[in-house]
This record gives sequence, structure tokens and C-alpha cells, in this order.
Amino acid sequence: MSVAIESLADEVEAKLEDTGLSITMGGEPTFIPEQPEGPEWNDAAMGPEKLGYARRVSARLLRELYPGALVMQVFGKQYPGEPLPRWVVLNISRKDGVAMWGHPELFLLDDEEGPHDTTAARKLVAAIASELDLREYVVPCIEEGGPLDEPRGWALPLDRREDDWVSDRWPHSADEPMVLFGGQSPIGLRLPLGSLEEDRLRRALTVEETRGALHVFIPPLEFDSFHALIRVIERAAVARRCRALVLCGYRPSETDDATLVGFAADPGVLEVNLPAARTWADYDQTLRAITAAAREEGLVTTRLHLNGGVQGTGGGAHVLFGGPTLDENPFFERPQLFSSMLRYWQRHPVLSYLFSGQYVGPGSQAPRADETLLSRLYEIETACLGVDKAKGAQDRGILDRTFRNLLTDAAGNTHLAEISIDKLWNFDSPTGLQGLVELRAFETMPRVEDQSLCALFVRAVIAMLAARPYTEPLLRHGAKLHDRFMLPAALDQDLNRVCADLVVAGIPCERSLFDAIFHTRFPVLGTIDLDGGELIVRQALEPWPLMAEMGSGGPTSRMVDNSTDRLQLSLSNRDLLETHRVLVNGVSLRFFEIGDSVAAGVRYKAAAGWPALHPHVPIQSPLSIEVAERSGAVVAGAKYHYWNPQGPQYDGSPKTFEEAASRRTARWRPATGEASQVRSPIAPLYTEDSYYTLDLRRQAASRAK
Repeated sequence: MSVAIESLADEVEAKLEDTGLSITMGGEPTFIPEQPEGPEWNDAAMGPEKLGYARRVSARLLRELYPGALVMQVFGKQYPGEPLPRWVVLNISRKDGVAMWGHPELFLLDDEEGPHDTTAARKLVAAIASELDLREYVVPCIEEGGPLDEPRGWALPLDRREDDWVSDRWPHSADEPMVLFGGQSPIGLRLPLGSLEEDRLRRALTVEETRGALHVFIPPLEFDSFHALIRVIERAAVARRCRALVLCGYRPSETDDATLVGFAADPGVLEVNLPAARTWADYDQTLRAITAAAREEGLVTTRLHLNGGVQGTGGGAHVLFGGPTLDENPFFERPQLFSSMLRYWQRHPVLSYLFSGQYVGPGSQAPRADETLLSRLYEIETACLGVDKAKGAQDRGILDRTFRNLLTDAAGNTHLAEISIDKLWNFDSPTGLQGLVELRAFETMPRVEDQSLCALFVRAVIAMLAARPYTEPLLRHGAKLHDRFMLPAALDQDLNRVCADLVVAGIPCERSLFDAIFHTRFPVLGTIDLDGGELIVRQALEPWPLMAEMGSGGPTSRMVDNSTDRLQLSLSNRDLLETHRVLVNGVSLRFFEIGDSVAAGVRYKAAAGWPALHPHVPIQSPLSIEVAERSGAVVAGAKYHYWNPQGPQYDGSPKTFEEAASRRTARWRPATGEASQVRSPIAPLYTEDSYYTLDLRRQAASRAK
């Protein structure tokens, strides 16, 4: 770690301490295998490999980072079209150092079959019930239509009242077993509890055998009762030498005294839910350790695309902020901190776009408030004025009530917003009362040190706003948001402004710290050497629009149009414009001074596809980029291919970084015969909505008239 980063981190924590606020931070980085194949590593949440990876990384964490931790499989959201709830492999350890589980060798920490049968499951539930002195309450459970003498598993009605374990005599027996709901979930999720009389206990521990493993389902319990039950299960499992054990069910509530790390099945990636850290140094240490453990098990943070592009996993890496406890939550204590964040983020698009992924804009997973409905800015301003006057700590729900209908995506989803309060104080969600503000415009980066630096940068901005509330009005960026701020030069200029604000606030944040992130996010695709300078072509951003709903026989789905691409062309020497012009597909390009750059944007149709906008516009790749003298004589040029110049398809994804680099190099082809030719440049067609960027799609449509 550099001295500059250490100094920045120290100043951030000192600034936060001066404010009297305790602000914790967490994150959700994502991982994929080195060779990601199959739907589960592209767009599906579940698949044959992901659970094994989650368990193996958990096993490594038990050995290296969290000795004495407990590993269990809990269940999360279930979306339309998905047959099962998405699992989360949870690692739970106590903050006081007391071991949660002392025999990790008993756990099944891979996705493989175990040695057990249903007899072993029956004996284990009997042993657990005997430890609790509740053996007479165990009931067998069968599948609907199954034989009475072939139980799928066993259930023990169970709860804890004060220090005593209690059960209930359900109206079932070996002769009249409980009939489960159909499905493939653990039987603890398929008990017909609604059929019981109202005065009956409606929670239970269950034990079953699945693929040779013994699955013990834990009912909902507070943390102390949960740990007490875990000790009982461990004693019974040790006594019966029950290897290939899978603990599953409900995570404990009231977990302020525990550290939780979760591995979640998410579309295309394995998501890691980091524990809350009190300082950035703690966050950094945990992130690096988990990333190293994942790498040892064959998981990486880099995806190699077909055309040789190198990016993060494609999954999110959201950063979350809250407090050590709900009573110490900074957003409850000072609601003005949240309104300051809204204002500052809206005025600085670099915070929305520099750390996000390939997919940005109104149809993305983290749209800005001014990317959904422009009229919302007026309402958000009004809401911020109200929050500015609010008194803290007395009303935890004020931010949720004030902003929940304003901070959404275009369809009204409160979770899919750039600044999401879905987990702040939301009674409509089972996970909504956590006191967390989630910043979603982050994608996992190839290098863990860059990922961690992003989080430090955001923490620095929050520290600045906590020290001095920000009350500047919201800006109406209008068309500039998706024109000017899609260009790396404009984001670099905005980044300099944010760094300057931090320096004024006493937080030494050097712009140069972000050079590696900037070059990864906006790689150089090619250069053209000129007398007196060079022309540099970089990848820019393109907000892919959301298409109309499509029926597919299942849940309604919506796709995006990813057929359009955008580049930035910049000149290292502004004086070149006095004697030369740059042509793209024959059209003369207009350059602007943006910060320290002389740059221009080019938007073009890079590929065919459906659904997509403008089917009348043909594919415009490769781009012919030429530098010509004012007389029209071409002095240098190159062709940029968005896709494979040697054929319509690639032979699978690149297997190595070297192969990816070779594909990128092949797509940039310096001109060999264009020099000395004379061009008559085509006049560019710019509009108010495309002022900084030449839209070749519009140019083509206009010429076709």
C-alpha cells in the first residue's frame, strides 16, 4: 500500500472521528472461475458449480481467517421463473472469539455426495432430541403420495423460552406422518405449518438425508438461542461421528455480536457479502483476504470477453454504509448526511460512472435519479429541504418515507437505484431494517487494490459531507449527462473537481491515485503517431437503452440494446487542429477542450441484433479513422474493428490474458495505403442532444434521405 493511500485513509478516519459519527462499511464483490462456462456464469443465478465454489472458499476461510466459525446454508430471494430460492453459504463467527463450532471436519465443504442414508438421519434427529430432552416430539415427514414407512426426513417442533427448550405434540406419528409440500427445497421449508391449529408451535428443526449428506434445518432463533442449539447439534454429531453435515435454514437474528460473511448465488457470478467494518483499513484487510482465498480456489475478478476486452466479473461490487448498531446509525442520527450525499452525487457524475460496469444508464442496475424521470429532481430537491430540518434519532423511518418513491429505477423498483435505501428502514422487506445505505454504481474490478481504493474514495467523500453538510442545488445536466459525461475526459475533469473538494476539506486525495482505475475503465484501443503529437483512441461509455417487454412463455423479460458503441478520440497537441482535421468514416470530427484534454466522442452502430433501435442503420464497424491536412491529403490513419476482423465468430472466449491481448491488437489496424490520398470531408451532423459526440447512426440516417 502506498504512503499516499495510507495518509488518505488516516485523514478520513480522523475526519469521521471529529464528526462524532461511527460509520461502518461493507461490500458485495463478485467472482467467477478462470474459464466461466455455462449459464450460471453468464446470466443464471443457480447452476452445477457455484455451490461447490462457495463451500470450498468457506473451508479455506475456516482455516485461514475465521477459525471456529460456523458454515451454514441459508435461503434468500426467489425470483419468477426460478424453481428454488437462491442459497447463501453463510460463515458466522463470534466477535468475542468464542468458537461457534469446533469440528469443521464434520461439515460438507464441497458439492459432493456423502456416505449416509435415511437411517443416519433418523439417528441424528433422535440424538439431537435426546440432548434437548424432547425425543417424544419428533415426527416423521413423507412426500405426498410416498410410502408411510419411507420418511423423507424428521421434524422436531422447537423453540426457546428464556433458557428452556420447548416443543409441541403435533398431530402426527409413524402411522400418520406429516405430508410435505412438493418441491426440492429442504423439508424445513416444506412443512404444512398452516394446517396446524393456531395454538400450535409453528417452527421446527428438521433432519434429512440428501445425496448422502445429513441436512439439519435450523428454525428462526435469536443469536444466543441459535448458538445454544448449534452446540447441541455439534455434540450429537460428534457422538454419532456424522461427517458430511450440512447446516441450513434460517440465519440468526440479533447478530450484533457476530461477524457474517455470505457467499450468494447471483446471476452470472458468485457474490460475497462482506462483514461490516468500522474502518476502511478493516474493510481492506477483509477484502484482500477473501479475494486471496477465492483465487486459491480458482475464482477470479476478471472476465475476458470474446473480442479480447478485459473487464471485471460483470457483477456488482456494491458498497454499503451504516452504523455499528441501529442506535449509533449515522443516517438516523443525522438525516442531513443522506441529503448531502444525494446532492453531491447528482452534481458529480464521476461518482456514478467511473466505478460502474459496462452497462450504465436508465436501464442499468444502478440508474441515477436524473436518468429515470427528469421531473424527479424538483421533487428530490423539495424532499432534501425537508430532511435538512429533521431532527435525528427520533424517527428512523423519515428517510424511507421521504425518498422511497423518488429513489427507484424507471419501473419503480426501490432496490435498483444508484443510491438505494431498500435496506435502511423499510418495513416492506424482510431484510429492510438494517440501517444500510447501498451505493450500487460499482462493479468488481480486476485488481483488488483498485476495488478497495474505490471504497476508500467514497468513504472520503462521505467524511467530507459529514463534516460540512452540502446544500448546493441539484444540477439539470440534461443531454450533457449522456453526451459529455460518457467521455473519459469529462469524467476525468469531474474527478479532479472532487479531489480538489476533498483537499479543501483537509483530506489529501491525489488524482494520480486513480490512474490505474481510469486506464482499466477506459483502455486505449489504439494510437496514430503524427508529426507534433498523436491521436489517442479510448473506450468511452454508452448507455444501452432498455427495450420493450417481450413475452417468452414465462415471466415477462426486458432486454437492452447493446448494438451501439462509443469511443473517445483525443489529440495530445491542440495545435494539430490548426493544420489538420480528423475524419471518422469520412465525417469531419469536432473537438472540444475538456479539462486537460482535447477530445471528441464518436457513437456508432457496432453490431446487429434484436431487439435493437434503428434497424434501418447498417453496421458501421470497422471505423475508418484518418488524419488529413486542411487540403484534404490524408497523412495517417487506422481501422478499428469492434469485432473479429478475420471472421464472423471467435473460437470461444480467450483462455489467457495473452490471447485476449492478441485479439485486441488484431482489431486495431494501422492504415498502409491511405496516406497521400485526398479526402473531401463530409460535414458532421451535430444536435443539442449529441453536441460533444458525433452520432454516426444519425449521420447515416440523415444521408439516406
